[in-house]
Amino acid sequence: MTKLVLDPDRSRVRIRTFAEGLFARLAHDLELVCRDVSGSGERMSPEQGSARVEVPIGKIDVAGTLRDGQVDPKGLSASDREDCLGKMRKDVFHAGDGALVRVEATVEAGKARVRIIPPSGRTVERPVSVRLEPEGESGARVTGSFDLSLSALGSDPVKGPMNAFRVKDSVEVRFELVFAEPG
Repeated sequence: MTKLVLDPDRSRVRIRTFAEGLFARLAHDLELVCRDVSGSGERMSPEQGSARVEVPIGKIDVAGTLRDGQVDPKGLSASDREDCLGKMRKDVFHAGDGALVRVEATVEAGKARVRIIPPSGRTVERPVSVRLEPEGESGARVTGSFDLSLSALGSDPVKGPMNAFRVKDSVEVRFELVFAEPG
C-alpha cells in the first residue's frame, strides 16, 4: 500500500449548474471551480485505492457562465458572482466560508463508491465510473464526472429574484484529481 497526498496545483474540481423555469433563458448556467482542495489517498494496487478530499466552501468561485458547453469568464459582473456564491453558501450548504465539504471514495477496477459529506445536511453516496491512471512512479490520476442532487444534500431550492427561475436540482460534478507520494 502506498500513501499519497493530493496535489492541489494539478487537481481540478468543477461544478456545473443549470437554470430552469419560466424565465430560465434570462438566467445563466454556471461553472463553479473549487480552489484549495486538499486530501490524501492510498493506492493498494494499480486499479484499487481510496481517497479523502476536503473542499473549502469559502474557496468555491464562479469560473464563468456556460454557453454551448464553453465557459465565459466575463459572463457575470462581480456583484452577480458574489450573489451566486452567497446563495450557494446559505441555501445549498447552510454554512459559512470556513466550512468544508468532505468526500470519501474507494476505487476498484474503474468503479468508485463516493460519499459526499456536506457541513450541514445529509451524506450522499454515489457509484461513479472513473478513470484511474498512473501518475509518475507511484502516484495516481483519477478523472470522472457525476450528477448530484442538491435536495439529496439537504439544499433549499435556489431561486432567482421574484422566483423567475431556479437552479436545477441536478448539478454536474467534474473532477481530475492527482495524488503523489508525500514530499
